[in-house]
Amino acid sequence: MVGMVGREIPLKIGTNVVAGVRTKNLSWSGGSINLTTDEDAGFQVLHELSSEESISIAIDGITKSDQIRLIVLGGGARILTDVTLDFGTYILSCDFRISGYEEGMPYNDADTFSGTLESTGEWDFTEVT
Repeated sequence: MVGMVGREIPLKIGTNVVAGVRTKNLSWSGGSINLTTDEDAGFQVLHELSSEESISIAIDGITKSDQIRLIVLGGGARILTDVTLDFGTYILSCDFRISGYEEGMPYNDADTFSGTLESTGEWDFTEVT
């Protein structure tokens, strides 16, 4: 696998880069389905499929526009649709809900933000060759 450079992975909604994201940490989660019965002699047996799967992406960066702030503080649905992250070796597309947001407002430095995006619905994973 070829190494990836974080700065080359923009956070896009549609075709627009929406934030000056510096770091992106992707986590996958899949809930287990426990099939253990008395016949399993005390050993756990899990189904090969997940009960529920999700992707969570923690982001940190520089505030470049109001778009994410308006979604978070403006009320209503906090869903980002048509989000694409190009990791170089693969592309991940999904709708995400913003489940956390924090702004830093330093005195002599750029305004920063951090947040958490959680997948809603299915995602599209495309391997790039």
